[in-house]
Amino acid sequence: MNLKQKIQKQERKHGFRANPLKDQYFLKNNQTIQRIARHGRIKPNETVLEIGPGPGYLTKEIAKEANKVIAIEKDKELKPILEQTLKDQDNIEYIWDDCLEVEYPEFDKTVSSLPFSISTPFTFKLLDYNFKKAVLVYQKEVGEKMTAEPGDSNYGRLSVMTQTYFNPKLREILPREEFYPKPEVDAAVIILEPREKERDKKYDKFIREIFRYRNKNLHNAVEHGFNIDIQDKRKVKDLSLEELEEVYGEIKSEI
Repeated sequence: MNLKQKIQKQERKHGFRANPLKDQYFLKNNQTIQRIARHGRIKPNETVLEIGPGPGYLTKEIAKEANKVIAIEKDKELKPILEQTLKDQDNIEYIWDDCLEVEYPEFDKTVSSLPFSISTPFTFKLLDYNFKKAVLVYQKEVGEKMTAEPGDSNYGRLSVMTQTYFNPKLREILPREEFYPKPEVDAAVIILEPREKERDKKYDKFIREIFRYRNKNLHNAVEHGFNIDIQDKRKVKDLSLEELEEVYGEIKSEI
């Protein structure tokens, strides 16, 4: 019996059905799950945060290596399936809530196959926490945006925010066939390692506002966003992190 069949058997037993409308796409390949867990290089003394454990097979691999797993799951109908999958693990703390609405306990790393619809807000929420490493499965398009370079069609606010505070690496592409049910898009495994950079929320606001006008020049973007007049005809979408920080430094006191 392969993993997909095992999950389907659990679904029948507990009267559950994975719902794409809830972003419930479960990894169905044991080798892929083990590989994602290995990317975390989890140590025996570490606490790992997992968002959206689903049926619990990635959770199980994480729990084998970690001191503790904090699993946050919104859908309580998954509880009997998780308890069945993880019956031999005693190092898991469950939080049955919306991961975007709760405060996280302290954790060292996060390893998760994320619901696609929360990818960006969850990434921004991570900025409020201190941790060593994140291994996250995103929609492929989101992963490409996170690692895009200036001038690329995918380069935008998410690219800048991610690269300002993390060192992002696109580790591998996961075809949609790796999931049950099969989504309409492929996925990407992204590794985020925090940079030694203090959070500057005024800078975050600057990036948010000017990238509303990413196709305009800086003069127009800054004028629309902050009603500040600067003479700069460079396109927002073409500016590197260093150039953006330079512009920010020039107008910071007026924001």
